[in-house]
Amino acid sequence: MAKRHGKISDESTIDALRQHLFDMEPELRMLEGAVALLQSLSTTADQVEPIALTPLAHLSAEAVEKILSMWRQAVASSSTEARAQ
Repeated sequence: MAKRHGKISDESTIDALRQHLFDMEPELRMLEGAVALLQSLSTTADQVEPIALTPLAHLSAEAVEKILSMWRQAVASSSTEARAQ
């Protein structure tokens, strides 16, 4: 199969990238929930203590770190596969 610039032609590379994207989904859902919670808190007239936001910030930071790590793995695996072709 001919390799085109910018195109992934190897089926195993596509499968690996797809798996990396699926692995990111739980973390993305957690971030989606965190954003929804922050939007809800922003519309309330109540004061929110900073200590109440600390666990949310911690969980969000962990999710972002995991997503970035998975993203780097996906990019690295696609680069490795592309060089092998």
